[in-house]
This record gives sequence, C-alpha cells and structure tokens, in this order.
Amino acid sequence: MMKKVVVITGAATGLGRATALKLATQGFNLVLVDFNEQQGLQTMKDAQALGAEALFVKADVSNEEEVKHYVAQAVETFGTIDFFFNNAGIMVPFRLLHDYTTEEYNRIMDINLKGPFLGIKHVIPVMLANGGGTIINTVSSNSFKPTAYNGIYSATKHALAAFTKSIGQDYQEQQIYAVGVAPNTMQTTIAQSATVTLDATVGAAIHASTGKNIAATADEVAESMIFAMENGKLLTGSIINCAGGEIYN
Repeated sequence: MMKKVVVITGAATGLGRATALKLATQGFNLVLVDFNEQQGLQTMKDAQALGAEALFVKADVSNEEEVKHYVAQAVETFGTIDFFFNNAGIMVPFRLLHDYTTEEYNRIMDINLKGPFLGIKHVIPVMLANGGGTIINTVSSNSFKPTAYNGIYSATKHALAAFTKSIGQDYQEQQIYAVGVAPNTMQTTIAQSATVTLDATVGAAIHASTGKNIAATADEVAESMIFAMENGKLLTGSIINCAGGEIYN
C-alpha cells in the first residue's frame, strides 16, 4: 500500500515540528514547509532519522507562487497530498486595535489568513483529483473569544475557523474534510513577537480576559492534530477545543 502524503506548513518549529516528528514514526511521507530554512531543514533531517521520507520546501505562505511551488513539489515527489496541516501562523505585538499599524495588520493577515487560503486554494484541486483528503487548520482559543490586546490575531483565527466550517459544509460530498484544532497557552515561541509590548496594564487585562487554563506542550497539542487528521470524516467542519479548560463551548 502506498504511504499517505502529509504537507505541514510552519514545520520548522513549535507545533508544526512536533506534529511532523510524531508522524515521522508512523509511516507517512512528509512535505515540510517553512520560511525558516535552517530549522526547517533540521526538522526534515530529524524526521528522516526517525524513518520517514521527508522533503523540506522553503516558502512564504503568503506568496502564491511559492505556495504553488510547495504543492507542486509535493505532487512531483510523492504523487499526491492526502493530508494538509495548514499550520503556519504568527502573532504581532499586543495592542489596542486603534494602535496597530497598517503594516502590522497586513503582515498578520497575510500569514494567518491569506496563507491558509492560498494553501486551501491550491491543495484542494490535488485532493479532488485524488478522491479526497483532510485539511487540519491550526486555529486558537481566540477563535472562540479574543484575549485582551489581541484583536487582529483573534480576527484571523475567527476567520480560519470559518474557513474550516465552510470546507466541512461545501466539500463533504467530494470526501474532502476539514477540522480545526484550537489550543490556548502553548509552550512554544510564537508569542515572543507579541510580548514586546507586555507591561503591567496589558498583562492585567490579558489575565482578566482569559479564563484559567492548563498550558500545553507542542507535543500534547500535536496529539490532537493527529487525532483530527485521523478522524476528519466524522469531525469535518468542527473545531477541537484544546484550550486547557479556558473555553467551555
């Protein structure tokens, strides 16, 4: 039986890397996509050391030509795409909405929303030709409610949750499924760019607007990513709440 093919964006670090390394031990062919070439290549080498056939493709997920390239490389190397982890994402500094610059707005929208859209746009035709597939979108507890000083990030994650629901609604007859995975506090480096504006006022507002929750490791959330991948047919159009008790929804 041919090995299933998995494409993961944001695979160099954090949740993408943890998911890749777990799948590397389970007999999948991996296409690892990231703008961070040095750490992306390291993830590829580590996955290969665990027994996987793995390919790294450097790409800016907000650049359509580069998205087309990583999709084409996946198909050229492994024949198709069975599973797509739409995982790449960033944060920007904590601010009130009127304090954000247009450049910050454009940057986070490009990576967190345009990037997933372009991935969906170019992966779905491959899945249609393949008879189906499953898309896993990394959303957030901010897809349910925003934390303080985090409005633009939350807007991107609400929108990505909407993409998830739309795919679930519109493609199930074509056997293409979509599931969102929504962590909250995760022990990765994604928040480093946000905390540059963290002071006592911002910290107090974030604490007040965020329910008590259990912080998760990337490895723990990766287990939910793989669960979503394996159960796309039943979970399609839904969001797996991994917010560690913050969100009751």
